[in-house]
Amino acid sequence: MKLKRAALPVLVALAAPLFGCSNKGESGPSTVPVVEPAAVPTFVESAATAGFTIKQGKRVAEGACMYNATKIFEKFPDLVQPKVNLIANQECEPEELTGGAAAVDLTGDGLDDIVMTRMYAPPVLYVNESTTGRPSFRDATTGSGLDVLEENTNGVGFADVDKDGDTDLIMTTTSGRQSYLLINDGAGRFVDEADKRGIAGRDGRPHSGQGVALGDYDNDGWIDVHLNEWQLASVTRFGVPSHARLFRNLGGEGKAGHFEDVTDAAGVAIDSRFDAVYSWSSTLTDFDGDGFPDLSIIADYNTSRFFWNNGDGTFTDGTPTMVPTKLGREENGMGLAVGFYGPDQRIGMFITSIMSREGCDPYVRTGNRFYLYDTDRRFADETDAAGVRSGGWGWGTTVLDPTNAAKRDLISATGIFIPREPCHHEDPVFYWVDDGGGVYSERATDVGIDNTLPSKGVLVFDADNDGRQDLFVTRDTETPLFFHNVTDAVGSWLKVKVKGSASNTDAFGAIVTMWTTLESKPQKFLVGGGSRLFTQDSPVLHAGFGAFGGPLAKLTVEFPTTKRVVELTDVALNGTIMVEEPTQ
Repeated sequence: MKLKRAALPVLVALAAPLFGCSNKGESGPSTVPVVEPAAVPTFVESAATAGFTIKQGKRVAEGACMYNATKIFEKFPDLVQPKVNLIANQECEPEELTGGAAAVDLTGDGLDDIVMTRMYAPPVLYVNESTTGRPSFRDATTGSGLDVLEENTNGVGFADVDKDGDTDLIMTTTSGRQSYLLINDGAGRFVDEADKRGIAGRDGRPHSGQGVALGDYDNDGWIDVHLNEWQLASVTRFGVPSHARLFRNLGGEGKAGHFEDVTDAAGVAIDSRFDAVYSWSSTLTDFDGDGFPDLSIIADYNTSRFFWNNGDGTFTDGTPTMVPTKLGREENGMGLAVGFYGPDQRIGMFITSIMSREGCDPYVRTGNRFYLYDTDRRFADETDAAGVRSGGWGWGTTVLDPTNAAKRDLISATGIFIPREPCHHEDPVFYWVDDGGGVYSERATDVGIDNTLPSKGVLVFDADNDGRQDLFVTRDTETPLFFHNVTDAVGSWLKVKVKGSASNTDAFGAIVTMWTTLESKPQKFLVGGGSRLFTQDSPVLHAGFGAFGGPLAKLTVEFPTTKRVVELTDVALNGTIMVEEPTQ
């Protein structure tokens, strides 16, 4: 491997001969066995055998739910009109709109662990003890600091918020008094410092937190946080801002990992005139390429919003002109998958929503949306051209390449079990296979995914480091699902870990580009902490190259704050590399 701009250390090489990086450009074998990848992946549901045996919640009867009027006013005595539960039979619904998880290596052994949020119980930490071909996870919650949390947790994200070299956790809560900021003490134990660090949001009202988005919107090298909330007016207090907030990290001012609420000052408040907020997912991503991350907020009831970053700490609401009409045509936006799509690798957003069923659903709901950035701060609606409109009652979503075929498949969790929506009690998980040209076909049953109980979140990671991406699917009241990728024929692959220095430690916002040959169209990847809804994918980028045996002609990483670029050439495949931001 030949380097430019910086000397990069080897982190790990997996399922392949070891290779190294040095100033001399030495490397291991430059080619790998050529394998034509399978047309579709093969997954096997293996949650129980892998150790994922803890339920994420439970069903409770009306009158005992966490949003029961009596319970709410006991917990929040200062809450005033309008009273809870103005709409009958909905007090149990908010706790069914839950199911968070994140995949990240918390032990430093090169394996991604799982943090799983829960209702009516503390979150769970599953430590990864897998070997190649044998996924295995152990419940390590006791003593982790997660076991003492009192509120019901929902959305979860991770980042090194104080730049001390370890991973911290951010969690939203449902019917909780606060959000959590769980600081890693460096020894694998987490301590909540949300109040101390300005992100708790304690105001005497119940939180109905959803997705967590992470990024550096002001490019000062410190991770900022955007939290989402779905909370009806029937459980809020008129005239008080919601808990859908943007928090700026004060690290650049000498207060590492402390935050200030800049929602109003930045111009990104989304409270409605009825004081009802319906945001599920968001992302801090630079869509127009001006160097500053924009804020996209995906929300229910046609209330999705898009804010262009002005580069001075403020945003401009571009919602009305973002697509030919406006963002929000998905009616019930929930899940969000941001990335580079199609042969031309255009940056875009796949947004899950609800598709009406003929003769069953009384509402007109027109399904998912797929927006690709066009030009002049406008997006093109490619939903029907891509074939991804129909997806039941969609929730969390993500992007993956499980056969290492240099494509972008999509998956969506679906379904809800509430009496007023009987049409969607048994929605299956949807899985769309990319044909390589940006057109998708739904193939969930063909790939081995046949769940028909309501699911909520989905994340992708390589559980056993075998070079095949696996799936973790959350369910609000059941044990999670774990779909182990056992595809026989997969293409060559490369994993990339990116680390910032002057930029934020996790390098959220960096762009990684890979060329098989100098004449080929590149693959592009975004390093990011955007909300997929309640979940966050592994931070390790995974690229597939089909039957190409390597080495890669070129790989570049552009870092977000400094805009410094690291360029590698002759990169061997079937391994993992670390790319660190140059100091100059």
